[in-house]
Amino acid sequence: MKVSFVFCLIVLSYWFQESIVYAQGCSDAGFCTIHSVKPSLEKENSRKYRFKTGVTYGIAQYNVSVINPYMEYSQNIGNLSLNAKLSYGIRSGSLANVADFSDVIISGSWTSAKWWHLTGGVKVPLNNADKKENGQSLPMAYQTSLGTTDIIIATGVTQNKVSINVAWQQPLVQNGNSFLPDSNPDDPTQEDYIPTNDYIRKGDVLLRLSHLMNLSDKLRLSSSLLPIYHLGNDRYSDMNGKQQIIEGSKGLTLNINAYIQFQLANSDYIELNIGGPVIAREVRPDGLSQFAIALEYGF
Repeated sequence: MKVSFVFCLIVLSYWFQESIVYAQGCSDAGFCTIHSVKPSLEKENSRKYRFKTGVTYGIAQYNVSVINPYMEYSQNIGNLSLNAKLSYGIRSGSLANVADFSDVIISGSWTSAKWWHLTGGVKVPLNNADKKENGQSLPMAYQTSLGTTDIIIATGVTQNKVSINVAWQQPLVQNGNSFLPDSNPDDPTQEDYIPTNDYIRKGDVLLRLSHLMNLSDKLRLSSSLLPIYHLGNDRYSDMNGKQQIIEGSKGLTLNINAYIQFQLANSDYIELNIGGPVIAREVRPDGLSQFAIALEYGF
């Protein structure tokens, strides 16, 4: 346990140094934190129901601050676990301040022999990712949702406090973003933003390797490596309506995560999650955050 704890500290220290260097970050389009893919730190997984509420803070591209409050409910029915998560988004930066509901993620997970699971889910946006300021569409970094309707498929195994999960998230319906920097020549601050007019976002796959440690009777730690691969270069339409490839948007993001959970009375808990990248894609038109810190309360 001491070796694992020291390893976790080294990885976290490395991340804090590297997160200053890399311009892109966490590639969670929704499937990293769904009920079955996120590491479970609970001593008992047989709770009939569980309600969670929390908030995530991060920094997106162009120093846009990201705050995401959320609520989540899980219900166990035998080997089947049903989960629903509702999130809200607040974005603040030099171009605008935006707040609105984000997404609803609904998933179901079938567990066999308490060590293997198969999960299916859907992410439904609560807006089409085309928030505007002064009549002009805002870049994706300012949108409270990716605006895509996605399917999520995941599976994983857990043995001896080690978990391996794989997941795939694929957009079925694209968003309605219409941001083009050239459409507002009077505002030079928009020139550095990536155009996403008629944005076509590709899917993602992930592999999560997690290790759980008991630090005390009430304190538990899970550290994980989280490589996420964006399956293709995204596209947008230029001012002439011609599709253009966003070169460099395909590729790997390698995140590290640490979850620390403190058990309270009556099976309640407080959980802190810190995550960020050590390797990142060259270009991220979707505007996802560079790092994430989340605080959650479950009962």
